[in-house]
Amino acid sequence: MQENAMIPCNFGVPLSDRGFRYGQHLFETLAVRNGCALFFEEHWVRLVRAAARHHFPVDALWHQGVHDFLKIESWEDGVLRIFLTAGEGLPLSPITKPYLFLFWEQADFPSKEKLQEGIKIISLDQPVGTTSWGEKTGNYWEHLNALESARQAGAEEGLVFDREGFLISAAMANVILWLEDGSIVTPPRSRGARDGVMLDQVRQEFSTLIEADVTRNDLEKVVAMAVTNSRLDVMPVAVLDGRKLSLFSFPIIF
Repeated sequence: MQENAMIPCNFGVPLSDRGFRYGQHLFETLAVRNGCALFFEEHWVRLVRAAARHHFPVDALWHQGVHDFLKIESWEDGVLRIFLTAGEGLPLSPITKPYLFLFWEQADFPSKEKLQEGIKIISLDQPVGTTSWGEKTGNYWEHLNALESARQAGAEEGLVFDREGFLISAAMANVILWLEDGSIVTPPRSRGARDGVMLDQVRQEFSTLIEADVTRNDLEKVVAMAVTNSRLDVMPVAVLDGRKLSLFSFPIIF
């Protein structure tokens, strides 16, 4: 990005950029449907918050530049990723000239039939030892490994726990649980859960949704579940650890 205008990046990200060399970048993923990048403002707010936490300066002109670009460009259905990289410099040098990149890629969205059918999810045994799990950074190996473990076990997603045995999220999505006592909970951000845009949309639909610790034993009390991210929308879970759950009719956000 140059000043407040997006320009073509014909040669890709420079190999000298710390975002490539060390994974020192932040990102947000937006669904693109019917030519529109959804929830841009909400994703931008989260990118700026993450940038402040990690001492990435954000040019005040970038917001308007990206906003204008999204309006004039003709988009196909897919996902749009906004990357904020550390730019060039030594590993511990202050970040003074970060780069902002936009990258579109084709993506398959769940059909209405799939959103009604739901997915199979399992609890993963390997714990995660960090509360930064929900940060969207260049270090995504643990997320990919968790998803691969779930797929190898015949499930479409996997539940990830910390070393104390508390639920954080799914491998690539936030989690919402309906418990037998009528409560609706999602793991707290303090445990490493993602500050999800789609999760916030669900909060608007279910005002009683709260953040609360969930243990492996608590999963026995789950009567219904959903996972959310920008690609999945609000995806019901049909089977949890081999046990069938009730399928709710969730409002389709897209």
